[in-house]
Amino acid sequence: KLLNPKWRDAMISQGSGGAYEVSQRMTAMVGWAATSEVDNFVFDQAAERYALDEEVAEKLQRANPEAFKNVVRRLLEASGRGMWEADEETLDKLRDLYSDADDLIEQVDSMFT
Repeated sequence: KLLNPKWRDAMISQGSGGAYEVSQRMTAMVGWAATSEVDNFVFDQAAERYALDEEVAEKLQRANPEAFKNVVRRLLEASGRGMWEADEETLDKLRDLYSDADDLIEQVDSMFT
């Protein structure tokens, strides 16, 4: 489901709950990759469809910043654990997205403390 564009679009249209579901699927994929071999293209496509696609990333981050941050975190984790061989340019983009997501969450949190 994670790589299916129709599923992705349906999840995005559901707002916060849909973003959470995408996040959970990403976590499950990393868990699956920890016990079985997952082809590199699966991670490539997940990164392209959810984190690197600016329109999708913006919608996910607006709907649920924590869920978006988890999506990016899981991709970075997969690379760090040797589950995904991503090029350095992609990893740099993901690190920037993670930092930006973290900054946004801290700003929101500071509004309530």
